[in-house]
This record gives sequence, C-alpha cells and structure tokens, in this order.
Amino acid sequence: MQKKLSLEEVNTVFTQGQLPESFGINIIELGDDFAVGTLTVDERHLRPGNIMNGGVSLVLIETMGSISSCLFLDLDKQNSFGIQVNANHISIAKPGDVLTARSEKIHIGKTTQIWDVTITNQKEKLVSSGRITMLVTDR
Repeated sequence: MQKKLSLEEVNTVFTQGQLPESFGINIIELGDDFAVGTLTVDERHLRPGNIMNGGVSLVLIETMGSISSCLFLDLDKQNSFGIQVNANHISIAKPGDVLTARSEKIHIGKTTQIWDVTITNQKEKLVSSGRITMLVTDR
C-alpha cells in the first residue's frame, strides 16, 4: 500500500523549485481521489490583450493530474507521466483572477489513470475544463 502524502510533502516534492512554483501554483487540498490547487493570474501568464494564455490552463491540468496520480502510487517503486492532455477554454481570465483547479478521478488502472480537471475563477465561473491520461511505470 502506498504512503499517504501530506499537503506539505506534495508542495515540497511536486512544486518547490519546479515549474508549478515558477507559475505560482499552490496545492491547497488533497483528498482520497482528488486534489485542489490555486493560481493567481499575473503578468507571467498573459498573452496580448491582457488575458491569460490558454497554455496556463494546460499547465494546471498537467500539474493537477500528475499530483493526483501519485495519490495512487508507491512513489518508491512507481512513477507516472502525462501521455495525453486536452482542454476546452470556456472563458477568459485576467490579471488578478484567482483560479482554482480541481482534479477528479475518472479511471485508476494498473498502467493508466484518467483525471478530469476543472478550472474556475473566484466567482466560480468555469474558465477551462480538461482531461489528462497518465501512464504508470515502474521506477
């Protein structure tokens, strides 16, 4: 059985000094089969027109799927990798918007996992919706 990761461990192992930290992603909640992270949109995330680049949503989906996947792994023996990610951008985000990304388990298999990720703003308006397929491998 895998060791249950604490919120502090996740923020240290999966974000510190890595892409999620440089993007400003913070993991704020972990459940048995979900994870929640936040990001405040700022100048790092913008495209022309002063709106968030859609790639930021994909980074959030990939990050949340990767972290969520590890809830079901023995990290001493296994690893997981995103092998397919897609997203639908529903509305725009602007500087100062606080985005919340929540992953939800769809499928947990021996070698694959599928996670749905919804990204909403501070008004609970849907910004993006995506899905990531994770490949589970031995280390």
